[in-house]
Amino acid sequence: MKNLTALCLTVVFITFSYMMLSFSVKSDYQAIINVDNIEFPEEVQTILDNKCMTCHNTEAKNFKSKSKLNFDKFSNGDYSQGKAGKKLGKITKKLDENKMPPEKYLKKHPEKKLTKEESDLLKSWANNQKKILSGK
Repeated sequence: MKNLTALCLTVVFITFSYMMLSFSVKSDYQAIINVDNIEFPEEVQTILDNKCMTCHNTEAKNFKSKSKLNFDKFSNGDYSQGKAGKKLGKITKKLDENKMPPEKYLKKHPEKKLTKEESDLLKSWANNQKKILSGK
């Protein structure tokens, strides 16, 4: 009888553990799926393509810039919801500080400098997308 009770308790424990693990994985998976909701309106995509994607994509030669922000990871769903929100916040911060594109890069590529309108549009887009991700 003791063996049967122990066996039943073990089965209940394993079943409960499996259910909790499944629920946890589903939550993480859902968080990644929500990143797919990030929208790139045409005017934002044009700015990103012309002024940002040279450094901030999977194929970029500069490891540091693509590791800090990789726009391809938004599209591929490689960023979790939390990480995507943080990256969007950093975009706004760097643009507020006029640190993107960096001065060193602009010396070689002055045509990549963002206009005030482009910077404002990217900040507005990043802030809006961050709010959407956070459910606000």
